Amino acid sequence: MYVGEFLLWFGSAIKAETRKKLKMGYTSGDMTLKEVQKNYTQESVSNNPRPIGPYYAYNDRYLEIRGGMFENFRGILTWISLLIFTIPGIAGYFAFKIAFKIHNNQWDETKIGSGIFAMIFFSIICLIATYLFIRYFRYIYRFELFTIRHIRVRFNRITKQVYIQRPKYCGGTVVFKWEHIMPANFGETGSDMGGTNVVNLFTFHPYKTGFPVAQSVGIGKNTYNPQDYKDEWEFIRRYMEHGPENLPKPRLSTHLPMPFHGFEGHIKPMIHALKNAPTAWVYLLLIPVFLILLPFYTVGYFISECLCWQPRWSKVIRQAGQMGKPTPKETTLADYPPKVQQALLDSRLQWCVRDEKTGKLVDYGNS
Repeated sequence: MYVGEFLLWFGSAIKAETRKKLKMGYTSGDMTLKEVQKNYTQESVSNNPRPIGPYYAYNDRYLEIRGGMFENFRGILTWISLLIFTIPGIAGYFAFKIAFKIHNNQWDETKIGSGIFAMIFFSIICLIATYLFIRYFRYIYRFELFTIRHIRVRFNRITKQVYIQRPKYCGGTVVFKWEHIMPANFGETGSDMGGTNVVNLFTFHPYKTGFPVAQSVGIGKNTYNPQDYKDEWEFIRRYMEHGPENLPKPRLSTHLPMPFHGFEGHIKPMIHALKNAPTAWVYLLLIPVFLILLPFYTVGYFISECLCWQPRWSKVIRQAGQMGKPTPKETTLADYPPKVQQALLDSRLQWCVRDEKTGKLVDYGNS
């Protein structure tokens, strides 16, 4: 489910006139000069680097991990979408059934007029509903259906770059320098987010990248343990800085749809609820959840995977780090259409930097 990625991008790339119609203001993402100047890739935050994953690739040149902020909710929109899709489906079925019977003289000749009327009526319902769903509802179902199967994040230790593969409506594929990455769940930029059940979040701030707004990405699995964030970040940090030697090798997952992919993300919150409230009524409440909702969500996740695809990286990213191959160009404002560029420029003041010593805003070319 790419709702989180969409909202982050939508908040920065929304047109001024659309923002005015929706009565949306500009939020403040101010950070201190100390936070944005620090190179987080050089500081060790854990003595236990662990590849929690899921990882899709791991070799001497790059590692690749799953992105996405709300993967544990994936499957809900799939079922809602499929339920709504049944409206044109049922209407089309009845229209075809009546037409088939009339064509084969299986319809009562005394009621041929009503049959033709019913066929036309169901055909119109089918066509109108199909148009409305494709034209408008696609902005909802594309978060889980007929889109990229999984957001991927590739860390290339040869080029010292980070590549993020996202749907276009979430900002598209971007390239940033490794040294510009900033952990958001701990350290200078955040706090230990214990008990939140979120993924490891990283930010590329405009102070470092030169891009008008910040871009963020969540990686890996949701967790309730704040130490998991540090352990996985430390694993990635050591891989990028020192290589795969002396690091545990991660178990690789597959891009292909698998029935069990959604199981863990849905069952972990239930297990956490049991641990934190081990009372009889909680157990009774979770019985129907385990028996009905868990299979429901898991199957929805699998259907979502089956109805999506996993695109290849561009050739320059696939070959990045190989001998004699070019280094991918970092993402700039010019990579986007003119209207999106203007929207991003209008949003740049949301990312001010404040000098903690003087209390004044720092002019770093983003104003």
